[in-house]
Amino acid sequence: MPCSIYSVLFIAALLQLHGLQVVSAAKSCSCRTAEQKAVKDLQFRVSYTPTTTDSVVLSGWSAGGGDRRKIPFSNSSSPGFTIPFEGREYGGGSRKQIYGTRAYGSGYPYGVSSSTTIAGRPFPFVMWPISWGPGYLGGEEYDGPTMGLVRPGGPLGVAKVGTTDVGRWPYVSSDEVYEIIGDKESLNFIMAQLVDRCKITPQWPIPFNPFSTTVNTTRPETVIQYYRASSFALAFSGYNNTFALPSNATTIQGWDQSSPLPINLTRSSFLLCVNSTIGSALPIMRIPTPKSGLSTGALVGIVIGGIFGGCIAWIMVFKIYMYYKERKTARRQKEQKNARRRRRGAHREEAEIELVGAEAVEDDGKTLVNRNDEEESVKGAKVEEHGKENVVYL
Repeated sequence: MPCSIYSVLFIAALLQLHGLQVVSAAKSCSCRTAEQKAVKDLQFRVSYTPTTTDSVVLSGWSAGGGDRRKIPFSNSSSPGFTIPFEGREYGGGSRKQIYGTRAYGSGYPYGVSSSTTIAGRPFPFVMWPISWGPGYLGGEEYDGPTMGLVRPGGPLGVAKVGTTDVGRWPYVSSDEVYEIIGDKESLNFIMAQLVDRCKITPQWPIPFNPFSTTVNTTRPETVIQYYRASSFALAFSGYNNTFALPSNATTIQGWDQSSPLPINLTRSSFLLCVNSTIGSALPIMRIPTPKSGLSTGALVGIVIGGIFGGCIAWIMVFKIYMYYKERKTARRQKEQKNARRRRRGAHREEAEIELVGAEAVEDDGKTLVNRNDEEESVKGAKVEEHGKENVVYL
C-alpha cells in the first residue's frame, strides 16, 4: 500500500530533530524511497563529562558490544561539576542482549547485585533505566527535577502505537493500541521505524510523568516487554501483570513469573512486528570503526619490509636465472661433445670403407694375374702337344 505524504513528513520532522536532511528526499524521489531515506539511520552522542572528548555514539540497528568504560569522578574531570553516577561502568551491551522480560530491572548483561533494587547498577547500554517513581525497586535515583536535563537521550516520554492500515493489518482491532516509554531520542527514532516497517499511525511523544495517574495510564503492571536494561519499554493498557505490583515485584522475575497476555495479543502479528522492530532498531552503543590511516611506525615497517622483500625476491630471481643458465650451458656442452663423437664416428667409418676398398682392389689384381698365368700355361701346353703331333719319325 503506498505510503502517505503525511507519514514521510512526520518521519522527516522527527529525524530533523537530530540534524538529518530528509526533506529533499521527499521532493526528489518516490514516497517510499523518501521514507526509507528518512529512517536509514540515527546517531547521537552521549557524554558523561563536561566535554565531548569522552563521548560514545549510539546508533540505530547497531550490533553493540565493545569494551566497558567507567564514568569519571567529578574531581578528575572538571572542578565544580558533579557527574551523576560517577565511578559506575557503562557500555559493552550487545544487540543479542537487548531483550529483558516483563520484570523491571531485567535484561542486564552484567552488574546485577540485588533482586529487590536496581539502585547502584551499571549502564550496559549507556542509557539510564526508566523510573517508576519512589518506592519501586530503587528506580527513584534515576528521576528528579533536574535528572531529565542530564539523562542520556533526553527526558523520558511516552507515545501511542496503533494502526489504521487495514490493508496491512486486516485483523487488528481499534483497541489494540500499545505504548512505548523511553528517552526522547530513542522514542523519536523508534516511532519513525515503526511508521516505516509496521505502518503505525504517527504520534508525537508526550512527557512521561510516573507520578501522574491522570495523564499517564502506563504503569509497571501494564508493561509487556522491557528492552535495553529496562531503559525502554512496551506496554498495553489492557494488560495487568499482578507480579509487577510493588508488593510482588522483583528484578529477576522470569516469563513464568508474570501474568499471561490477553489471548488476542498472543496471536497478533502486529504486536510481533512492533516487538521485533524495537528489538532490532533500538539505538545502542556503536563500536568505533578502526581508522583507515596508517601510523608512522606502520608505514616505516611497510617500507622496510618492502625493501627486504624486494632484496629476497631479487636474490631468488638471480638464483633461478643462474640455475637455468648453468643447465643451458651444460646442455650445450653435452650437445657439442655428442657432435664431436658423431664426427669421429663418421671419419672412422670412412676410413674403414677406404680400407675395405683397397683390399678389394688388391684381391682383384692378384686374381687377374693368376688367371693370366693360368691361361698362358694352358696355351703353352697346347702348343707343345700340337708340336708333338706334327713330328714325323723317319
